[in-house]
Amino acid sequence: MKLINVLASGLMFSASVAYAGAIDLNTWNQAGSSNGNWNVAADGTSVLQTINGNPTFFISDDSFINNQFTGTFGVETEDDDDFIGFVFGYNGLDDFYLFDWKQSTQDYSNNIGSAGFTLSKISAGADVTNLDSLWGHTGNGIDVLATDYGDDRGWTDNTTYDFTLNYTDTSIDIFINGGTFSDENIFSVAGLNNDAGNFGFFNSSQSQVRYTGFEEEATSVPESSTLAIFSLGIAGLFWRRK
Repeated sequence: MKLINVLASGLMFSASVAYAGAIDLNTWNQAGSSNGNWNVAADGTSVLQTINGNPTFFISDDSFINNQFTGTFGVETEDDDDFIGFVFGYNGLDDFYLFDWKQSTQDYSNNIGSAGFTLSKISAGADVTNLDSLWGHTGNGIDVLATDYGDDRGWTDNTTYDFTLNYTDTSIDIFINGGTFSDENIFSVAGLNNDAGNFGFFNSSQSQVRYTGFEEEATSVPESSTLAIFSLGIAGLFWRRK
């Protein structure tokens, strides 16, 4: 029975294969507002966005699903308190998920931007090129899926945070570690019907935001496994000998 248990474990673990690697930001492209200024380091491992302006995005050249993304990010100034974050499942400015994080609650043009985290689904009809609609997460094509607000939920100046996103065809999990956050699962949303899309960075009305050392790990599930078939064969031999 012990042998069979070991073989069963081998079969189970052989059902998935992981691929991991660093992301080269030299291949990414800006989207959204034209007044973003994304400065990529020569080695492609980090990027600094330097302009305080309308929503701006920095988007990967590859599309992903069933992936984990990890890296660090933070604001390197004390001059402002607005939005930083990420996009994923990105298939254009009218089809993506947006995870944004604001430092302090603020009214802008009769829209309230709350301190803390927001997860939204952006779809057709949304205007994501100006401050108004994304500031309060209102308007056509902006569906707020989850929020985590509070005076103690904002980011801190000159603090580096670890970010982890698990994006699958049925779920989204986001973790933040750093400052007052200790590997905290900010959002966990299941029962989705997600499509493959690009991953990227997001700033709105916030300058001096740096993203560093991002990696992606994709997990595939083969239809059949050579190791699994081999394990079953060995199990058959074992029982015949018994």
